[in-house]
Amino acid sequence: MAIKKNSGRQELIAAHLTIGFADITTYGAAEAAFDLPGNAVLAGGDVTVLTPWNSATTATLKLGDAADDDRYTAAAIDLKTAGRTALTLTGHKHQVAEELKALVAQTGAAATAGTARITILYFVEGRAAFSQG
Repeated sequence: MAIKKNSGRQELIAAHLTIGFADITTYGAAEAAFDLPGNAVLAGGDVTVLTPWNSATTATLKLGDAADDDRYTAAAIDLKTAGRTALTLTGHKHQVAEELKALVAQTGAAATAGTARITILYFVEGRAAFSQG
C-alpha cells in the first residue's frame, strides 16, 4: 500500500476581531469571539495588544472553546503590555461548528483604556477550493 496523495487545496481562512476594554460584557466570563465550521483546524493566529489595558492590577485574555477555555493560549495573555503573542496551536479539529470564546479578566480598578486584535487562521478538513496534481 502506498500513501494516497490528496490533490484538494484551499487557502487558509483568516478572521480577526478587535476588542476594546468597554466591549467586554462581563469581565471573567467567556464571550463568543469567532464562529468556526465543523472540521476546522487552526493553523495560525495571534493576539496583538494595540493599546495596553490600564486596569489597576491585572488584565488578561484567554482564547478557547466550550470544552477548554484556554485551548489556544498556553498561558493567559497579558493585556497590560503592548505586543504580539502567537496562539498555541494544538492540532485540535473542531468536529462540529462551534464558537471560539475570549475570556478577558481584570483585577483592581477597572480599565478605562485598552484595545487588542485577535487573528485566527484555519483550514477545513475535507474542503477543497481547487486541485493540484
